[in-house]
Amino acid sequence: MNKRNLIHWGVLLVIILGISGLVFGMHQIDTQDKKEIATSNRKSAKKIKRDIRSDARDSSRQRTHQVTAFDRRNTGRRTPIFTGKLTTALKDKKFSGTALVVKNDRVVYQRSFGMANAEKNQQNKATSQFLVNSIQKSMTGMLVMRAVQAGKISLTDKLHKYYPKIAGSDRVTLRQMLDMKAGLVGDVDPSTTLSEKGVYQYAGQLAKIDKQSINKFNYQPISFVLLAAIVNRVTGLSYYQNFYEHIVTPLDLNHTSFAQIRSTTKGMTMGYKGNIPGDYTTPVSTSMRDMEAQVATGNATMSAGDLFRAERAIIQGTLLATPSGANELHEANAADANYAGGMYHFEKRGYYGHGLGEFYEGTFVMSKNGRTGVIFLSNNFYKKTMWPDWSTEELAKTTFKHVLTAKKLN
Repeated sequence: MNKRNLIHWGVLLVIILGISGLVFGMHQIDTQDKKEIATSNRKSAKKIKRDIRSDARDSSRQRTHQVTAFDRRNTGRRTPIFTGKLTTALKDKKFSGTALVVKNDRVVYQRSFGMANAEKNQQNKATSQFLVNSIQKSMTGMLVMRAVQAGKISLTDKLHKYYPKIAGSDRVTLRQMLDMKAGLVGDVDPSTTLSEKGVYQYAGQLAKIDKQSINKFNYQPISFVLLAAIVNRVTGLSYYQNFYEHIVTPLDLNHTSFAQIRSTTKGMTMGYKGNIPGDYTTPVSTSMRDMEAQVATGNATMSAGDLFRAERAIIQGTLLATPSGANELHEANAADANYAGGMYHFEKRGYYGHGLGEFYEGTFVMSKNGRTGVIFLSNNFYKKTMWPDWSTEELAKTTFKHVLTAKKLN
């Protein structure tokens, strides 16, 4: 090999070593970045849990902790025919969870089925808590209306007032956001665990407006994330502070919490997947990243009794300074209303909500006066394999219609 070839090979070797060193260095940096992100996630998750637990403790100290019929099992002995049919229907669906039926403010049926935590051999009971998923939007809607009545915001405000960087935000109002008609799109699914304000910032950067969808119903949770961000901005309180102060405490809800603090919450259920309900071999814990990203849209946990009492208060407007504001929030008198203020209109008979996710299913159907309703909450529902055959959403609706129209349940 001559001298020139040796030089060429030497240069090539230097280049190869240099590239190898660069790749190794980049790998080291990438590994370090991942470690830093993981550390940041853990710190963020710990702070979120501390803050929510603090809000929960403050609320607990102010509540009376009264035990009511909504906290007790009711086998429906006074209505044996109705009870027998409903129990059979729920068992046919292999229902795992709590079913509550109320007529004119009186609990006529409350039974629980299946396991809350199979590993610990804990059965579901009246006070068990379930992830309510999208049903939570009805509560967020009420918090928005409180801010409206306090003069802090207006339903006619344009989103542009709060998020001027979102293109087209000058064309949509908070009212349209409450009704899912703002044309907003964007999947709030961050890759890391974010703080509450971090979620709001992420949503603001992610959100886009499909101008062709304005004034057309398009269910997009990001609308309610941004609404929560606006309430946070004008009240100076976190979503969790507002939730505990204006919903949990005044209603004395003693079986309501958030998924982020599930490990220390009494009565919290475990979610289970599988091919059919009743299979408890695959428990699934909700992730902090997912639950924090669902602030205001699906991270609250409640018992069936607490959910009924919350929805009753929201429909009746008793949590508002002026109760008639509930009619405005839900567009109670609109002839063509479909979804308003976080809940659906139901056949001009009342309202309903439905939530699916994290191996939970929940349905509420309530009368227009909030005094009659059906609540089904399940912790053993995997949409991919169980929908629609094992869903109890339609059963809740048909049960409600029967209960509402019957002069007397037998």
